[in-house]
Amino acid sequence: MTPSSQTPNLQKVQERASQIQKICQRADAGILLLDDLIGQLEENARSSLLHQYHLKRAGHLLKTEVRSQ
Repeated sequence: MTPSSQTPNLQKVQERASQIQKICQRADAGILLLDDLIGQLEENARSSLLHQYHLKRAGHLLKTEVRSQ
């Protein structure tokens, strides 16, 4: 025997779709805020003296490796 299938209630389907759309909008807003925060943190890190030192050191290492080959 197979269980009887019911046609979905259109109103319930629309309510679920609306709920899912609201959840997705909230998730998108949260992602946008986190993305902005990450951008601020990256900007802050790039402006630090330690980061500048590491970039300069990496540049020197790459120039040395290219010349020695």
